[in-house]
Amino acid sequence: MNEADVIQYLSNKQDFFVKNPELLESLTLPHPVHGNTISLLEYQVNLLRKSTVGYRQEFERLVEVARENEAIMQKTRRLILAGLKCATLDEFAVIVDDMVRDDFAASHHTFLLFGDDHGSSIRGCSTEDVSKYLTNASRMKKSACGTLSKKALAYLFQEEAASIRSHAVLPMIHLHGDKKYTAGLLVLGAESEKIFSKERETLFLEYTAELLSVLIQRLSS
Repeated sequence: MNEADVIQYLSNKQDFFVKNPELLESLTLPHPVHGNTISLLEYQVNLLRKSTVGYRQEFERLVEVARENEAIMQKTRRLILAGLKCATLDEFAVIVDDMVRDDFAASHHTFLLFGDDHGSSIRGCSTEDVSKYLTNASRMKKSACGTLSKKALAYLFQEEAASIRSHAVLPMIHLHGDKKYTAGLLVLGAESEKIFSKERETLFLEYTAELLSVLIQRLSS
């Protein structure tokens, strides 16, 4: 009888060890880490312990994701409710200031709309300045971290630019007919390299940018 025959026999006789429990106590296996000989029971306990640790880590990860999603929902809810109460772009600019302070770890931010005349105190960016400083940013369709040049940051944050160690760009995308175009930017700056590192997940930034874009277009029309 070879190894395959043994495997086949035990597969067909699944109650074999139930009828012969004394064999389980005599079986030994190498320890998965140390290599020492251990009983089958000890081996199974080790496997169960590893499985338990893995399940616990996965559970903790899911709980953390759920907490993050709950926080995102609450933040976006506040933004939507506050934005819908605004009657002017100036009022909306105050909402954006509050949002940046309360919901992002950003020590600096710049909120601007492309064009000179948009009927509000929000900073305007002329076509000339867009071409000179923000050519790439003006074409962005998705939020991103760490994409701007030093020249662009200097234009956006002026004397505060030297303290910016990481940044995120949220493009304001408007819809005109079937075409989308970038109408402005919300740029967040931080004095820590980790806050808006290029490896950061941008889902919340993207979601926020979409909400801001819709609210701004409502107030601009």
